[in-house]
Amino acid sequence: MELKKRSTFPENELWDLTALYKDRQDFLLAIEKALDDVQTFKKNYEGHLNTKEDFEQALYEIEHIYIQISHIETYAFMPQTTDFSNEEFAEIAQAGDDFVTKASVALSFFDSSLAQADSAILDALEEVEYFRSTIRQAKLRKQHLLAPEVEQAMTNLREVMNAPYDIYTKMRAGDFEMEPFEVEGKSYPNSFVSYENFYQNHEDQAIREKSFRSFSAGLRKHQNAAAAAYLAKVKSEKLMADMRGYDSVFDYLLAEQEVDRAMFDRQIDLIMTEFGPVAQKYLKHVAQVNGLEKMTFADWKLDIDNDLNPQVSINDAYDFVMKSIQPLGQEYCQEIARYQTERWVDFAANENKDSGGYAADPYKVHPYILMSWTGRMSDVYTLIHEIGHSGQFIFSDNNQSYFNTHMSTYYVEAPSTFNELLLSDYLENQFEDARQKRFALAHRLTDTYFHNFITHLLEAAFQRKVYQLIENGGTFGAEKLNEFMKAVLTEFWGDAIEIDDDAALTWMRQAHYYMGLYSYTYSAGLVISTAGYLNLKNNPNGAQEWLEFLKSGGSKTPLETALLINADISTDKPLRDTIQFLNQTVDQIIDYSNHIEK
Repeated sequence: MELKKRSTFPENELWDLTALYKDRQDFLLAIEKALDDVQTFKKNYEGHLNTKEDFEQALYEIEHIYIQISHIETYAFMPQTTDFSNEEFAEIAQAGDDFVTKASVALSFFDSSLAQADSAILDALEEVEYFRSTIRQAKLRKQHLLAPEVEQAMTNLREVMNAPYDIYTKMRAGDFEMEPFEVEGKSYPNSFVSYENFYQNHEDQAIREKSFRSFSAGLRKHQNAAAAAYLAKVKSEKLMADMRGYDSVFDYLLAEQEVDRAMFDRQIDLIMTEFGPVAQKYLKHVAQVNGLEKMTFADWKLDIDNDLNPQVSINDAYDFVMKSIQPLGQEYCQEIARYQTERWVDFAANENKDSGGYAADPYKVHPYILMSWTGRMSDVYTLIHEIGHSGQFIFSDNNQSYFNTHMSTYYVEAPSTFNELLLSDYLENQFEDARQKRFALAHRLTDTYFHNFITHLLEAAFQRKVYQLIENGGTFGAEKLNEFMKAVLTEFWGDAIEIDDDAALTWMRQAHYYMGLYSYTYSAGLVISTAGYLNLKNNPNGAQEWLEFLKSGGSKTPLETALLINADISTDKPLRDTIQFLNQTVDQIIDYSNHIEK
């Protein structure tokens, strides 16, 4: 698969950013206006926040500024992710970064004032539903607040603190060059996007193997620089945890999620020990069906039946998405139906584009989605995953203030993975024969659970080792990171996959390591989405309860929000129910295989 220049793609495969700003000049004018509004707010309220009424008035006014920041910040970063070689996009990103830093510094007094406010004032403000999430967060920050001048200085350093992430993403988009590889006399070009989106689940074992070795060699050239960037990130997080008086860097990174260390550890430990054998059973079955004597790390994304893996067009995908989400009803479907005509999605698989996918939420405009379309069924799963985020953005934005709209990171991946389950359910139920049903259930595992429940969970198990090392005063380079990753992969996969030194480089493949303790939340979110899916299948009110879950945004704590779909995540029951559901899925796949053989 060869990546083309962005200019060669038709308009309907590119997103339309004019819903945010007409052009670059319009964007720059919006920055000027927002900075004026920030300075006016600072002049009116700095040193004048004394009563509940003062804070209440200020909160209503600052919400409009936060919304402007949301729009500017979103527009600033998105173009560059489509083409890191484009200098104009880089200038737009820099203008947005400079603005956010200036605005954040100027407004830092407000966060400090709010967190330092008398407890009676905060209690009174929390009674106002419109502000609830922000006041909850202010109370959490209260005991870890630094002096106002220090808070302002830390805000001023935001670009420096975020530099490791920026360095990594630019390395991944432009510097990780993979050499072409040859199979049976034919040369194949390779790249980060080509490997992750196309070659890694290719039906030809030789192409899978050679592309993986080419991909790994490209990563290895940059492992020391990537390790240095990651070390800078985790050391800065440890420094912040110590400065703010947290017991550990784990407590610091989990505070904003409103969950504790026990929930973080439970998520990793139970999946490693109890889901590991289920995953091993499935992969050994895939190897058997495909006639593989052994399965290497180059094979683990192999489809169980490649002959049924169809080419899918962007228009086909729209049909799959809209049919899959029908169980959620007309209200949900009407909102999602707009994504193609309004061009929310950037599909182009062009050179120098960020790999993977994401969804962005400029408050009450409409969502935007980035991905790279290669025409595989896995792309449909990526699309409906990001559509799941988009639906949550729309329903939260339409039903919550800006203060309450953002879900806790702990369960932010629930709406996305829930939609993947709807897609697998649709695919299974539209087919009649056992082979096609097996294909649908296998994609439930490989495209939803293996990616979110395993890939990201193993990242989290790896991260836990890294942060524990830093917590204990240690340090690391590429060799130590390779050692950690190889140990985690070996522990989880046992004898189902041969784990070698190329597999150990997996820590270089995701930007999630630069986002604190984010990786484990994919599996946490998938536990909640599985609970929501089972609730949808078994409860006549399941669809409405799921919409209420989406509409709640961040207005409630994670524990309260999960209860909207009858999931008590204070216990391990939802996680154990999910593992049981997956074990049943694997057994059903094996039963279908036995039926096919007969």
